[in-house]
Amino acid sequence: MPRPAGLRVVARVNKTRGKTEGYSIVGTVAGVRIRRRAESTQRAFAVEEARALEARLLRDAWHGERRGAHTLSEAVLAYLEHAPRAAGDKRRLARILTALGDIRLAAVDQSAIDRCRRKLLGADASPATVRRGIIVPLRAVMMHAAKRRWCERPEFDIPRETEGRTRFLLPDQAERLIAAAAPHIRTLLIVLLGTGMRMAETLELDWQDVDLTGGRAILWADSTKGRKRRNVILPPRVIAVLANLPHHEGPVIRRDDGEPYADRQRQGGGQIKTAWKATLRRAGLDPAFSPHDLRHTWASWHYALNRDLLALRVTGGWSSVALVERYAHLLPVGHEPAIRAFWHLSGIEAGMIHADG
Repeated sequence: MPRPAGLRVVARVNKTRGKTEGYSIVGTVAGVRIRRRAESTQRAFAVEEARALEARLLRDAWHGERRGAHTLSEAVLAYLEHAPRAAGDKRRLARILTALGDIRLAAVDQSAIDRCRRKLLGADASPATVRRGIIVPLRAVMMHAAKRRWCERPEFDIPRETEGRTRFLLPDQAERLIAAAAPHIRTLLIVLLGTGMRMAETLELDWQDVDLTGGRAILWADSTKGRKRRNVILPPRVIAVLANLPHHEGPVIRRDDGEPYADRQRQGGGQIKTAWKATLRRAGLDPAFSPHDLRHTWASWHYALNRDLLALRVTGGWSSVALVERYAHLLPVGHEPAIRAFWHLSGIEAGMIHADG
């Protein structure tokens, strides 16, 4: 069988046994030196592989590298090195790489998305979970690669999300929740209800970014969902509970053993899953309620006191007013005094919770 002009197939012989254990492809094509193991242990297929490899190298040398030839791991690495990325994004991309393997970018299509979804999330995963866990991070990597002409712009079938019920607590229910909570998560719940921070933002908050005197905390861009820095206003009740913590350096919120939560991972409330369920049960609240619903609660209370969607958007870190419109008129009229009492707001302070975000 004739061998390729630039690349040749050579047998790999086990000197001890004196037997051929496979083949290697060696040679130089278009200035590229090749020495690698053939995929097949049959010589005919190894020769065919060498011919295909040589043809690709010559085509790339004449016409430039074909789009999609780079691998997914190369694209992920380029994306991560281009700018600082949140720890949660890095973890999601690592899981995606594990699920898909180091495939070429040309193979990252809808079938790859579906395969990744089955391996990582299961068939019953919600559209929102698929978007956050797979499509959004993978699309960001592919768009970054497309700008480098490594691949075409991605076209994924994005699951349609149906707007579900927005759950929130009334002030008296929030007090019941806090009263029923174990001491080590009571502070966390008060902070979530008093600031509207997301769970991950709260667990990643460090004392060096907290100003109890000024009633402010800084969330840096790499710790926020929108990748933008924002200032969080601390109402008097939050200031008081933070001031009484036994530690004032490092992570603000800690486990019952005094250690930070597991790598402060972004798990959507999963860090307190067991304690949360027990707290809901003791408080007699709907078991479907989630820690993230405390953010909805804060937003509905904020609007009830301020009647200002723009201020709510800025303070809460949403990307558009449209995203906060659902909180308008969500809370029944008449709970304003109870909200002020929960946050320990005086008349003057009540008008300050919408300050710049």
